[in-house]
Amino acid sequence: MKTSTFRLDRKAFFGLVISAAAAALPVQAATLVAVPTAADGVLGDNACSLREAVMQINAGVNSNDCVDVSGVAYGTNDTITLPAGTYNLTATGLDETWQGTAPNFAVVNTPDASKGDLDLQRSVRIVGAGASQTVIQWEASVAELERDRVFHLYTLALTAVNVAIEGVTIQGGRTYEENFAQGAPGSDGVTLTEWYFRRAGGGIAVGPGANVVLIDPSLAGDDNSEGRGGSQRPDEPDVGGATFSIALSGVKVLNNRAEGDGAGIYTASPMTLTGAVVSGNISTVNGGGIYNEGNSEITATTISGNRAEGGGGLFLTGSNTVAISGTTLSGNRAVGGGAISGRADVTINMVNSTISGNFGEDVGAGLYTNGAASLRFVTIANNFTGAESDTSGSGVNVFPSEAVAVTLRNVILAGNMKGWEFATYPDPADDPTLFDANCGYTGSSMAITSNGHNLSSDLTCTTLTETTDRINIDPKIGALADNGGPTFTHALLSGSPALSAALPEVGVTTDQRGQPRETPPDIGAFELDNIGGGGGGCAVGGEGRLDPTLPTMFAAALAFFGWRRRAGK
Repeated sequence: MKTSTFRLDRKAFFGLVISAAAAALPVQAATLVAVPTAADGVLGDNACSLREAVMQINAGVNSNDCVDVSGVAYGTNDTITLPAGTYNLTATGLDETWQGTAPNFAVVNTPDASKGDLDLQRSVRIVGAGASQTVIQWEASVAELERDRVFHLYTLALTAVNVAIEGVTIQGGRTYEENFAQGAPGSDGVTLTEWYFRRAGGGIAVGPGANVVLIDPSLAGDDNSEGRGGSQRPDEPDVGGATFSIALSGVKVLNNRAEGDGAGIYTASPMTLTGAVVSGNISTVNGGGIYNEGNSEITATTISGNRAEGGGGLFLTGSNTVAISGTTLSGNRAVGGGAISGRADVTINMVNSTISGNFGEDVGAGLYTNGAASLRFVTIANNFTGAESDTSGSGVNVFPSEAVAVTLRNVILAGNMKGWEFATYPDPADDPTLFDANCGYTGSSMAITSNGHNLSSDLTCTTLTETTDRINIDPKIGALADNGGPTFTHALLSGSPALSAALPEVGVTTDQRGQPRETPPDIGAFELDNIGGGGGGCAVGGEGRLDPTLPTMFAAALAFFGWRRRAGK
């Protein structure tokens, strides 16, 4: 019988993370040390606030309050150091507007770090004392209607802006939309064309981050559901050839909201996210936790308790590849794609990861995609959707496009259910009318292919026909819990049919926790070893672990807007 005593040292893990992130950047030039101060951006008070430090990096010169402590001239990769404390933003005001008439609307964006969000216009490294010690937020006394994002990477210059942020919490950001109409009302009294000026990224935005969207209320249902692929967007403004990238490590992105895409993080550029927590963020459109439109890597991260119309945890679009490893997505909620919603041109490569306890009011509470996805050593368990169609799926649901192709190898699918009457039963465990739904599809066919050694607890994964696949069998997994490592997992229990039943894979030498894989390995994200000890673990959350306040965050998400799906939004 396999048991385990392995536990990854948390301090060592995050030391490696931050060292790797630092090594990836060129040598820094100027170094500023900001301090927590009630004066957000007030010049001449002999206190270097975070806002002043950002303004100074953008300008590339010293001021009376912030002085470069390195003695080196400002370069292209300067550093802002943030000692422990809370850095409150209070300087309100927006630097994005719209102008013009239909259909030739334009977004006007003039980056200005002196007000609203902190506009990062040059490459910089921002280093905190740890996410539990260094907090960057909008001060609670600032009314939500007056708030902005926290960070915005954007410039009109012909340059590259590469930003690294380490060891901080980013929370309390907020963006709003402005809606307006042109044209006469139809016979039902609804204006035929409605335009919305939306600003993405409640916590962090990378790239232009604002657009004007056309919503036509005469289109109903899926044809006009932006959460699943409708609406029209005029071209975003030319940014003058600027390029952007962001690297986040040991960061928490918490409780941000957006009436636009990406309540936690919005990025239209490459991103690396390592050892992070993205939780409690709410978007009225796509990407409650993260809206991603660039080649990105997400590693050893918890994405939990986020909410959106499409992609509660992750909304992935554009023409790019997203690599996800050592990551847990749990407790996220959306209409489609509770944990992940992927578009046709995106390729998802997921390994050693867990998708657990997510919710979809329609389909695909776990993974919902019409693009390419490769899942290896992944556990998909206990996700719930409201759909009752004979073919719809909750764990994995594909929908028609020429690009749709999901492949599974060494994957556990367990206890994913559909038919959830969420209006009647807030907790799906209380709903007595649920149906099996590990796999499913919307449209004409189940574009899910087995590469062998998969395990499904029900009969819905009809394309898992390899001789090494095991169907309609209890995988015997424990509850989602701290079993060691930086993120929560489902431990394999004694007698699990997943034990020693996977196919070894070159390059996959550990499980989600960092536990060495044996030969043959176990199916799913968790490897049970032969040393002794079992899959327990104390519930002490590290920087990248599931945050103990998540139940409260998720309750707040459920209450936000009463969460009623709005037509055409």
